[in-house]
Amino acid sequence: MLGVVSELDPEYGEGFGALGSTVVGFETEGCNSAKALRLTNNPNPFMATQIVPAYVSLGTSWATNTLDFSVGFMPLNKDGGVFGGLDFTKRPDALAFDYKLEAGEGQELQKATALVYAWKGSWSQAEVPANNSMSTQTVAVTMIDRDRNILGIETAQGGAVTKSDDAELIANSLQYIETGAADWTSYTLPIHYLTSSTPAKINVVLSANDYFDSDNIISGNSLTVDNVRFLYYSRLEGVNIGGVAVKDFAPDTYAYEFTGAVPAADQVEAILLGEGGSATAKVAVEGNTVTITVSNPNGADADGKTEHVYTITCKESAEGITISGYLTIEMLGAPIAQNQPATINMTPTAENVYTITLPHFSLDLGDGPVDLGDIVVPGVNASENNGITTYTGEVKNMSLYEGQIIADVNLTGTTDAAGKANFNIQVMWNNIPIIVTFTGEVAGILDVEADSTDAPAEYYNLNGQRVIGDVAPGLYIRRQGNTVSKVIVR
Repeated sequence: MLGVVSELDPEYGEGFGALGSTVVGFETEGCNSAKALRLTNNPNPFMATQIVPAYVSLGTSWATNTLDFSVGFMPLNKDGGVFGGLDFTKRPDALAFDYKLEAGEGQELQKATALVYAWKGSWSQAEVPANNSMSTQTVAVTMIDRDRNILGIETAQGGAVTKSDDAELIANSLQYIETGAADWTSYTLPIHYLTSSTPAKINVVLSANDYFDSDNIISGNSLTVDNVRFLYYSRLEGVNIGGVAVKDFAPDTYAYEFTGAVPAADQVEAILLGEGGSATAKVAVEGNTVTITVSNPNGADADGKTEHVYTITCKESAEGITISGYLTIEMLGAPIAQNQPATINMTPTAENVYTITLPHFSLDLGDGPVDLGDIVVPGVNASENNGITTYTGEVKNMSLYEGQIIADVNLTGTTDAAGKANFNIQVMWNNIPIIVTFTGEVAGILDVEADSTDAPAEYYNLNGQRVIGDVAPGLYIRRQGNTVSKVIVR
């Protein structure tokens, strides 16, 4: 729980000539708990026109001004804020708390502030006035780790700012709460990280006003907070399988179906939620199920758990396209195969997205053909223009020849309305380019299953998409029961 220090608390003014304190923090009933903290902007007891901002932090509060007796006790050179923070070496993903935000009686609601920043090293500012004074004289101090110095915000008072060689702002998140809430409301502030370094200190500021605008404080505005805590996410933001995103993914939904081939574990990309980077995701594939276990050793997520498990069931698409044709293969600019019979299989996995497979890719390097395995490129995007469909896709670190070859693969290609297909597959292995050129013609629908030859006829375009309604003139693939053929509709 965060500790509160009123802006003029004599504990921190001792030795600086402080005159007293304005109470801005109050104990009140909590959110499903006995106690909470209510922060309320209140007038200075010595001068009701001066409204003291209410805030709580993990650092030390301070304030300064002097009084000008010539103009009726007018405060001059106002300044203040927080210096220091809490020793802290973790990287939380978010700050969470429950709150109420209410305006004072007859007053306009003022927005509240939620601020988190983390750093290492130190900043020093010389000649910072550190107290309130009835005269023009204030006590000047060298202030260590002043909030504005760390955050790179200009200061109106104080001397030169220096910092240690290892000084680094690591995280900085600032949000304003602008919607009033008379009932308890949950709030989450994601923490934005600027670097991958480990912090040495952290500070949190919760304020019943705009923390960085002390000239416009509304009396009576109150922010009540409870259950203030850091969150360490053990959830995912998204999952890609073979470069294709799992549809409708949500961090709090843990079971999915995916249309596409069952991937290898290294083809599954688990995208962690949050920027803290302390969670880990373990991927396992068994049968047609991908299981992703996300855990975080540093602390609990919003639901109090440190581990969450996602399951994704893969289902092969029932329909696909096979293209029969021939390969030409070049290595280092020299042809090593010409007119080699081959097929390419195209399986739709989403709208205008395919998995394209060149099965049993083989090379003859002098001792006869060697089957290197299947070249499988998932997540291939298709776009159609004037009857020509263009395909693009790539795979990094593809494993071939039982893992003895690790290569990057880039695929481009086209099919036209007449069923003609041309593909260029570039395989880069140990900086050796292998260029595979494929020319062919669409042969039909893959994986056709039917019980009766009396089934109604279905028509598909050459991209494997079923035609609904009237069939316009052109070349189509016709399926009736377990019979598939190419037809020309006139």
